[in-house]
This record gives sequence, structure tokens and C-alpha cells, in this order.
Amino acid sequence: MSLIRQTAGIWGPVGFVGAATVAARHQPGYSHISHHVSGLAARGERSARVMVPGFLALGISSLLMPVPDDGLARLAKIAGTTTIVAGLIQVSEPRCPQPGNDPAATASDVGHGIASVATFVLWTAMPFVARCQSEPIWYRRVNCGLLVAACAGLVAAGCTTRAESSRKGLAQRVFLGTMFAWHIATTFATTSRSPHGAVSGPMPS
Repeated sequence: MSLIRQTAGIWGPVGFVGAATVAARHQPGYSHISHHVSGLAARGERSARVMVPGFLALGISSLLMPVPDDGLARLAKIAGTTTIVAGLIQVSEPRCPQPGNDPAATASDVGHGIASVATFVLWTAMPFVARCQSEPIWYRRVNCGLLVAACAGLVAAGCTTRAESSRKGLAQRVFLGTMFAWHIATTFATTSRSPHGAVSGPMPS
């Protein structure tokens, strides 16, 4: 297994966080507490030059990362694809107009929203599936905790978005942090089951 693929579950999330941090400096008035990450990739914004590649890196890493079994591999690949789609279909404005609630929402806002929601649901399903792994034991326990956190985070992110809360950006980032923790834990769990890095596909359960 190549080092790039073996560490994809780490460099993807790290690259995304780094892109969001740098992109925010190119968007005056942007708040990590109040605004969604997608606003940094809004069409026509200088920040999009950094944030769109961040989305693509995260999606590609999900396509490449090794996972413990075939079921998780399918989820990871679909989530990687929807992440890439979300990055390519940019929101129309930094404030991320909500389709159905905001008359200013465009077709690209609808497309981005569908891809983002699909990604979030797929991510939440990952610890649900992974909690059934028999080994390593710590990975199974971590997934049980991450599943609870992911479900709570998904609900919080959805509610704060619908309510146009001033903390919707924070709620989204708590959820993202939970799922990035899953990516990193899965990377360590998979490599620990393949100490010589020789596995080229999902590990047998």
C-alpha cells in the first residue's frame, strides 16, 4: 500500500481544515462561529481558490483511504464522491442561501445542499457500520462513542442551519471534527491490522 493511500484518512481532513483556515483570511467578515464552511467556496469569492481544492482533497482522500471492510469501503467511496460534487457545485453566496427558505437560493445552492447533506448522512453511517468490527477492540469502542457524537452533531448542525442561528458554523464544525476523528481513528485501526502496509484493499473482518 502506498504511503499516500495509507495516510489518506489523515491528510484529507488536515488539508480541509488548513484550507478553511487560510480561505477565511481571504473573505472579509467571515466568522468560523457564524458561517458554514461552504461559504468559503462561494462562487466568485477569492477564498474559493483555496477552499474548493480543500473539498477536492477531502473527497479524494475518502476514495483512497484504507478501511476495515467492504461495507465501509463502499460508504467511504460514495462519501468521497459526494464531497467532490459539493466542492464543484459552489454555493452562490458566502451566506449559503437555504433552498426552500431563501428566494435568493439558486440551482447551485440546491445541488450543493443535496451533496452536502448526502455526505453528512453517509459520514454518520460510517461509525454505525464500523462499531461491529471485532478488532482492534479500541476501534469498536471509539466508534460507539463517535456514533453518539455524530448523531448529536448532525441534529445540531441541521437545527442551527434551519434556524439561521449565529452559531451554525460552530455546530457544523463540531460535527466535522467528530467525523474527521473517525477518519483518523480508522487510519490507525487499519494500519495496525496491516503492520507492514501490504494490504491493497479493505481488511477482512
